[in-house]
This record gives sequence, structure tokens and C-alpha cells, in this order.
Amino acid sequence: MESNQVYVYDYTCNQMCQIKGIRFAAIINNKGRKIAGGFSSNIIPLEKDKQKMEMLFMEVALDLSMRKEFDDSLGNINAIVSYRNKTNIITIPHEDNLMLISSEPELDPNKVISMAHQSLRPIKILEVVNH
Repeated sequence: MESNQVYVYDYTCNQMCQIKGIRFAAIINNKGRKIAGGFSSNIIPLEKDKQKMEMLFMEVALDLSMRKEFDDSLGNINAIVSYRNKTNIITIPHEDNLMLISSEPELDPNKVISMAHQSLRPIKILEVVNH
């Protein structure tokens, strides 16, 4: 991946992290590796074990990949939301990658998804312009 693409992804994730109630925003590749983003400032991670975080990234990438098997019959996935007691985990497909967001449970996931789609839209425009 080109360094300017990673920079744009980092910027997008940082913008998402500025939203009150967003704990974490990152771009994860289809192999489950974080390529950009991270925790919002002043957030204490709920999971501090780096290996467990990497396992989570691989799990959501695999889950999304398996769910895409039904795209032809059911349509493309816009987002997947996992409601947990302490956080909502939101997975948003973006080309060959995904945006993974952790938000406070009281934050409306539909609004988060809408904001994420809007923040990812300029990346698509930049890719068209740069090619």
C-alpha cells in the first residue's frame, strides 16, 4: 500500500476519533492487519493485550469475508454492528479493507455508520484522481 494512502486512512480515522463517543477507529486489511488508525485520545482501551487486539482484527476480517459469500443473493454489506455491554463494534467494508470502529453503547450506530461512509467517500475520490 502506498504511503500517501496510509496517510489518508490515518487522517480519516483520526477524524472519526474526534467524534464524541468514538473509542477507536482503524482501517484493517483483508488479512486482519491494522494499516491505519487507533484509539481516540484520552481513551483507556477496554482490551490492553496487543495479541488479543490482533486476534479481534483477524476475526472481523474473516467474518466480513465469509459474509460476502452472500453478496450476489442478498446484496452488499453496508455495515455489521456487534452490540456489547461496554461498547459497540462496527465493521464497515471499504474496497479490499474495512473500517473498524468501537463506540460507546449510547452512541447511535446508524449515525456512526453514516459518518464513517461520509468520511470514507473522499478516499474514493482521491483514488480516482491519483490514477
